[in-house]
Amino acid sequence: MGTESFTWADLMRAPLAAAQVHVLYFPSRFQLPVDAVVTETLRIFGANTSTRTSVDFWDPTDDSFGEALALFNLRHPPALILTTGLRNLDASAGDPQDSLYCIGFSDKNLLGEPASIAEAVNIAHEILMRCDRKEIAGYIRGRRMSALLRAIGRGADVVLEEFLRFHPKLGLPGGFSLELG
Repeated sequence: MGTESFTWADLMRAPLAAAQVHVLYFPSRFQLPVDAVVTETLRIFGANTSTRTSVDFWDPTDDSFGEALALFNLRHPPALILTTGLRNLDASAGDPQDSLYCIGFSDKNLLGEPASIAEAVNIAHEILMRCDRKEIAGYIRGRRMSALLRAIGRGADVVLEEFLRFHPKLGLPGGFSLELG
């Protein structure tokens, strides 16, 4: 489990090499019921994952909250992001940035329902843990949708229809994103 008040400064000094997957929740800034649902669901998830996964809750009072949203191609909170870390990254693979990508969810119906959050996060987590990071990031960068979907289905043994119904957004931090579903 990570921190309850993650900030831009934390991101800049975060030990990215310590986690293979980072889960970040950006709350609504209004302490809406959705914030409580997501927070409680992610606390349970964080308590039941290995140290290869970090779960953090972005502090909405952080001066750089908006910039952090933009980094992950988010228009507004609430939103949930799962992103690759640097743990287990092959040093011979080249620039680590070539392997960084994220999967985001901002659908209010999804975020308000614990069972849906659990299913979406579990699928996204498996994609980030099991798929070839560089391959996925390359398909996102090249906007190669059909190749991206094949790689996800093959690499994480995901039934794509189950994943796509959550309308995930796959993107490159600081770059562009593709909304699926």
